[in-house]
Amino acid sequence: MNRKTVFWFSNIVGPLILLSYWRGVAAFDDPTVYWGNVSERMQGLIVPWMFVAAAGYLLMFHRFFMAWSEEEVASLHWPWNESDGNGVKRLFVLYAAFLLTSAVWIDLTRIYIEGPSTLVAVAIVAVLWTAGLAAVGFGVLVWPSRERLSGSKTALLGSVMLSIQCTWWDATYWVLNFAW
Repeated sequence: MNRKTVFWFSNIVGPLILLSYWRGVAAFDDPTVYWGNVSERMQGLIVPWMFVAAAGYLLMFHRFFMAWSEEEVASLHWPWNESDGNGVKRLFVLYAAFLLTSAVWIDLTRIYIEGPSTLVAVAIVAVLWTAGLAAVGFGVLVWPSRERLSGSKTALLGSVMLSIQCTWWDATYWVLNFAW
């Protein structure tokens, strides 16, 4: 697997996420139903953070696909392992986990709103936590390279920005405050 494959995968699936959001918002006369019991005050805090998270995603994307060479990305490894040249594969797994779950959560939420079920509620929580853990995973993958690769700290910051949105605001706060 090469970095170009991961690049095109993310550039094809990424817009599908935006399409799923558009489709989800258009599904209801009042799309605020997706907020459940999250107060308007908190919505006012969370929505701007979505843009912070998007900026963090772009910071990582720039490092992975524009700033670093194929060999540098291949050298990425988990903190508990040595570099084995499989960094691109690891990056692909993280992108797949993050993007594919991000593409289905709003549809699952729409299905739940239309007909609540425990199975769908569990699926929503599972996909949100998968996306959140993948966001954290980007930072964990970059962590060992922070002194070795130029801009690693920028990619790490991007992961933190994205992870706050995905693990705290989505997988934790929203889940605890949705109208289950």
